Amino acid sequence: MIWVTWRQHRSQAIICLGLFCAITIVAVATGAWMRATFSADGLGTCLARSAGAGCPAAISSFVREFNSPGTMPLNIVLFAIPGILGAVVGAPLLGQELERGTWQLAWSQTVPRTRWLLTKLALVTGGLVAFGAAVTAVMTWSRAPLDRLTIRLQPPPFNVEGLSFACSLLCGFGLAVLAGLLLRNTIGAMVVGYFAWEVPFLLVTLMNGPLHILTATARIACRDGCPGASTNSVPPVTGNLGDLVLDVTRSGNQLVVTYLPASRFWPLQFIEGGMYLAIAAAALGTAVWLLHRRTT
Repeated sequence: MIWVTWRQHRSQAIICLGLFCAITIVAVATGAWMRATFSADGLGTCLARSAGAGCPAAISSFVREFNSPGTMPLNIVLFAIPGILGAVVGAPLLGQELERGTWQLAWSQTVPRTRWLLTKLALVTGGLVAFGAAVTAVMTWSRAPLDRLTIRLQPPPFNVEGLSFACSLLCGFGLAVLAGLLLRNTIGAMVVGYFAWEVPFLLVTLMNGPLHILTATARIACRDGCPGASTNSVPPVTGNLGDLVLDVTRSGNQLVVTYLPASRFWPLQFIEGGMYLAIAAAALGTAVWLLHRRTT
């Protein structure tokens, strides 16, 4: 089964390897440039002395330079990879067998069809997890200096660091596998699987599904007109560069700040990743359950 799975999916494996190499080259080059600029601007010393309060202009300049339109192509590619790659890998797994009729030979051998499917799912899923974890590790290393000065709780860093990327990839894969079983057409399953993945992606990422679950509120003494008291000041009104300030209002001589602390990054990653994995598990579980019905 391992040899058969490799023969059937080696083209997708080569695509993943080439894609990973391309991402790594860009990410390493950007990360090295970012670290050199970070050191030359003395931002490490500023953060150690004043947590960023003593060099807002330098921080803003650094963030503008590395969040410029020049970084958009890589971010767009990383946004699209989970849905597209999940569809390309998942749709042929069953759709191709059913479309060509080769299932009649494959499932008449000594390996039962359920065991055949579970083995392939385990091997391909393991490869996708390894690819997702590798991309996440490279992007986390590359963006480390920028993450010290910006908010990780919003895209693109939230989508490519932590658990979200790999879990989203598995979600796209699971939906495409189910689409292949139902449609018995590889190309159609790729299209349906991708657009099916867009639904949870839009709900969770673009609409910030779990974003406001773990918000916090702080009251800060306000004097002298509250300089810098806004949702986008540098550093933010909470004093921590990683906090996402959602709202600032005045109440007497205090500011009432509603914000998402930087420490919420991993809880939110587990929430979002859990949503993606639940959808993937439901789709793959349904595919296993329907396997006998759709091939009789």
